[in-house]
Amino acid sequence: YNEYKSYLRKALMRYSAILGLVVLCLTVKGGRAELEQCPGETRYDKKCNHSPTHRVCAKIGDPHTSFWEGTGQGKWCGTIGYYGGLYGNDVRCPEDNPTWCICKWATARWIEKVGQCDDSIEFNCKATDVCNVKHSYEDYKVDLKVAHDCLAQKCPEQWNACGDTPE
Repeated sequence: YNEYKSYLRKALMRYSAILGLVVLCLTVKGGRAELEQCPGETRYDKKCNHSPTHRVCAKIGDPHTSFWEGTGQGKWCGTIGYYGGLYGNDVRCPEDNPTWCICKWATARWIEKVGQCDDSIEFNCKATDVCNVKHSYEDYKVDLKVAHDCLAQKCPEQWNACGDTPE
């Protein structure tokens, strides 16, 4: 019985150590902190890492944003998307949480339309998958150079933590 108890205790300690490493790897990936939720997002778990393109958490729910005109998209903030899941029936990018996971191509087009990376373009850097954008050069045939430059300027901590090559 004591041998079995000792075996179980060692196995449990090994399992705990492995579990701890798994949790650490999931929380900090390559020295980068896990993405935070994009507050106004209503898809999945509110994080900007579930599709190849929706990677930028940007403030687009402000009534005075130039996002809609700059990207040619219809306004969906303030409406319900009926995505299902925990947040799917919530109002998308409401005025009290006017952020949304926008497309990489839309980020570039918006910046191009504004003409510069100014204060009218706001990102939630901790909720933006900056490294994914940094290592993407084109999205739906739109060059992402202006998005790179703007994210590097507005999110330097996250940009610099990415490194020069994708993982």
